[in-house]
Amino acid sequence: DDEDNDSDEEIFDKKSSSPEHGSYCISEIKNEHFLQAFSHFSYEISKKRFMVVDLQGVFLRKSVSSCRYLLTDPVIHKHKKKNKTKYKKWTFGRTDRGEKGIEAFFITHKCNEVCRLLGLKEAQKYA
Repeated sequence: DDEDNDSDEEIFDKKSSSPEHGSYCISEIKNEHFLQAFSHFSYEISKKRFMVVDLQGVFLRKSVSSCRYLLTDPVIHKHKKKNKTKYKKWTFGRTDRGEKGIEAFFITHKCNEVCRLLGLKEAQKYA
């Protein structure tokens, strides 16, 4: 498997993917879409090795054009089957549910406009 032969420097996928023209609608993007899309993005950018989930916190808006999230207590799930020995040293505590946590995310996740804007694969392709 190619994913298991990557060097430590290549843990994250640096390929950029751009969405197809017309595959998303900016006016339909909602603030809450960003957190779900970030979890999905973290899985793809890490070459399906990790996923950041359980994103909770506060949405802060200074003005119409300046807003951000202040997030606390994220959970990271590690795909334990992908290159077991290489990533064995990477542990994320008792909340890391591994493949089961990743699968649970994709069972409930519905891709949104931000997912499409980021050019992410549709969620059902992971299930």
